[in-house]
Amino acid sequence: MNFKTLTQRAGAVAAALLVAGAAHAANLNSDKVGTEADFEDVTKFCGTKPIKVALSVGFMNANRQMKFEELKDEAAKCPNITEVGLADGQGNPEKELANIRSLAAQGFDIILLGPPDAGPAAIPAMRDAMRMGSVVIPIEVGVNFPGKIGTDYTTIVTPNQEQMASVYAQFLVDQLHGKGNVIVWGGSPGAPQTTAQEPGWKKVFADNPGINVLEGPVVSGWDPAQYQKVTTALLAKYPEIDGMYSDYGVGVLGSLRAFKAAGRPMPPVTGLDANGAQCFYTENKPNEPKLEMGLTSSWTWIFRLALRKGLAAVNDIDSEEPSIVNVDLLVDSTSDNPEIHPVCDPDLPADVSLHSSLLSKEQLIAIFK
Repeated sequence: MNFKTLTQRAGAVAAALLVAGAAHAANLNSDKVGTEADFEDVTKFCGTKPIKVALSVGFMNANRQMKFEELKDEAAKCPNITEVGLADGQGNPEKELANIRSLAAQGFDIILLGPPDAGPAAIPAMRDAMRMGSVVIPIEVGVNFPGKIGTDYTTIVTPNQEQMASVYAQFLVDQLHGKGNVIVWGGSPGAPQTTAQEPGWKKVFADNPGINVLEGPVVSGWDPAQYQKVTTALLAKYPEIDGMYSDYGVGVLGSLRAFKAAGRPMPPVTGLDANGAQCFYTENKPNEPKLEMGLTSSWTWIFRLALRKGLAAVNDIDSEEPSIVNVDLLVDSTSDNPEIHPVCDPDLPADVSLHSSLLSKEQLIAIFK
């Protein structure tokens, strides 16, 4: 199998747009909700014809690198997958959209968008890729992403962002006993993940009127340095910040460092499962009585599920797996169950999702070597 990073070949795109896309008749259960317990073996969907798969991202970070490695690991189980490519928009929405069209023009059978950081603006490019015959699957976009399944994209594969947001919000409500000032963090402006989570946390906080959202979603770019910089300003602005809602475990550590630098007590925080977050907790908790962590699965397996859905579409095989996956707290520092308390593995990098990943420890170490 050939794993390579793809560059844009814009010249081929215009001609390829004239090619009509192929129809796919498989039932992909696009609105089915479930859990990881409902996942199936990829070999059921491999088929026999040669298939090229590509991942398009708006920009790469450590979390997406792990997910890409999981995608390659899953693809390796299908000997007929001849290529797994990566197209990086490098933070440029126009480049991201051009990459989607370029991948279709290059004949990639399955294009996974993980996620489309351009948000709904990526839909015309997805639609063009569909017309060129590619199976197109936006990932991590939540259940209310605009566009039409079967026309604008083949299906969606996503964690249930609204449900996950309610899990985060309820964790903070419980830690604050229903009363306190909270900062809500988002990612990039207009990012589907941030938009999809908003109804979840808003409902929980509305049901608990003692919770006061000071600001949010605050733009972080999912960059720990940005978290720290902005939190420093927020601490100067607000004399009391009691909780931090975040969907990125490593990112929110930047906020906690700002609290530490300002001599303010660290509050309870939420985020995705990450080794760095758990190491930070175990190091700082003895001196920070208010510091608690509620971390959900970081769904590093999501590209595996998306690949299986894509293979099902290409090979016209019905998929009974969920397309929308509910997640719960994998790490809860307040739980009565010690098995889900934060645990630090000093051998692993900060961004590694200790509880979520389906890769071995050796594979995880190799990614960041």
